[in-house]
Amino acid sequence: MREVWDLPKDEILFENNPDWFMHALKRLDVDQRVAFLMVLWRIWHIHNELTHDKRPAPLEASKRFLMGYVKSLLLIEQNQNIDTAKGKQSIDEVKGFSKKGKMIEDRPHIKQKWNPPDEGGTKLNVDGAFSHDGRAGTGMILRRSDGSVIFAACRRLRVCTDALEAELAAIEEGLALTLAWEAGAFVLETDSAEAIKLIAEGTPNLSQHAMRIKVIRERIREREVVLCKVSRDANGTSHGLAQLGRVNGRTDVWQHCYPPEIAETIKADCNTERTRCRLEGG
Repeated sequence: MREVWDLPKDEILFENNPDWFMHALKRLDVDQRVAFLMVLWRIWHIHNELTHDKRPAPLEASKRFLMGYVKSLLLIEQNQNIDTAKGKQSIDEVKGFSKKGKMIEDRPHIKQKWNPPDEGGTKLNVDGAFSHDGRAGTGMILRRSDGSVIFAACRRLRVCTDALEAELAAIEEGLALTLAWEAGAFVLETDSAEAIKLIAEGTPNLSQHAMRIKVIRERIREREVVLCKVSRDANGTSHGLAQLGRVNGRTDVWQHCYPPEIAETIKADCNTERTRCRLEGG
């Protein structure tokens, strides 16, 4: 992790003192504390996996998980007063978690694209759609590094109270489908910063969405899942699927293909040097 994060030097960590941990934290700036605590948290997770005779995640997978997790927290921290639906979030990695300095404002919006997962990996994109007339839907799509589709799905939500519930329902169902069909680690992307923040909090959730959040947390612990926040631009395919559920009232699953309604978005996602999609209509 030293290759990507400014972690404290070894001499700070090997102090012969029962209070070495608190002494170390006092000597670090806020970004070093975040990095240090995240690494310790991950080490403890791996320790628990070994204690319960589970195979630990590969080192590179742990590195990706920590980087993705901190990036999501950093995006939330630096964009607390921005409308997340408008896709104007940005991260100043130099500023980090510091309260000092000022983000560059009035930056022209550059449309972001879907980024495929690392070679051999998979990425799940999810989205929830909700309208004030009570109609709601979810959309989920799992793809490989070449852009090919493992599954696409949409569902009409018959009962939904708000947009956040729709987003959480999409995450919950997307996780369930992926855990059932795929054996390896994967990345999960959503454009809902609020959903990620609720899931990432370490304390029990006491909101009306508490049960759904509890289920999501349990499912994330079943597998190596990297949870990331992306802009709406980079999540267009799952958004299109969610609209099929909300507007058309459809509930469907397509395996190794997708509905024709999202074909153009799929093609746009795959228009990169890294992806060579097998474009199949449902």
